[in-house]
Amino acid sequence: MMVSEASSNQVVCEKTMTGGDAVLAQMLVGNSYLTTPVRKLRFIIYKLNQNVKVTAQEWFQSQMAFGQVNKQELKSNNQRNDIQNFLFHLGAE
Repeated sequence: MMVSEASSNQVVCEKTMTGGDAVLAQMLVGNSYLTTPVRKLRFIIYKLNQNVKVTAQEWFQSQMAFGQVNKQELKSNNQRNDIQNFLFHLGAE
């Protein structure tokens, strides 16, 4: 994934989907006339007492012919666990 947006308290990463994942995503959010789906991951960073906390949100989106963006949030337990393991790999406690 590449960083597409960054501010003082959030980072958004994205990657264009390919292959079977892209086809499945297109079926879930619309039809074959959509743009190639993009997977996005937002990290929101905030301070709570003396600790720094991170909240993550993952989704994919695709744009329809007239500009409407269709989004599908990814929030299964497996997907949340993958994000948590990623953060642990980066050094989270």
